[in-house]
Amino acid sequence: MNVQSNRSSASCVNPSRYSLAYYLIEYLFAILIAVSVVGITSGSHSIGLPFYKLNPMHWVIYFTILFRKPSLGALIVLAFALPFTSNLLTGHPLLIKSVIMGVELSIYGTVFNIMINSYNARLVQAFVMSQLAGHIIYYGLKYLMINAGLMENTLISTSIITQLIVFGCLGLALFCTVKYLLAKDYK
Repeated sequence: MNVQSNRSSASCVNPSRYSLAYYLIEYLFAILIAVSVVGITSGSHSIGLPFYKLNPMHWVIYFTILFRKPSLGALIVLAFALPFTSNLLTGHPLLIKSVIMGVELSIYGTVFNIMINSYNARLVQAFVMSQLAGHIIYYGLKYLMINAGLMENTLISTSIITQLIVFGCLGLALFCTVKYLLAKDYK
């Protein structure tokens, strides 16, 4: 008798066919992410360690899409809430940079969400395209703010190497989550 799991045929972003154990793990994961984001952003600024360079807000956006499949409106609210909450708690990022980061996170989430859900794009394609779009918008807006005198003159404050390493780690984490936790094959 050949029994196949329903799990492998489910969409990676629509976990409605999963068990109670899946949901318990999902909510635990969401709580850990939320605590980590607040802790990392607040704690790293408070003690002077640059954990914020791991881009914890980016991780929240992508994993929220994988696990919760939020509406675009909810995703955009989350994208702006993350940097503004951090700003309120720690003073970092500065207000103008919080706006730019909110736009950047919205772009990541919107492009990734649309590519995965509307165009059935592969995870890697959606991730790379969303990162490219978000970075282009982020650095474009930052460049405009620097030229307008609203921000300091440093366009790239985190080294390109560090950004590429974090990009690779986040991409690998997304891939492993989809492949192993959500049991969906992507190439």
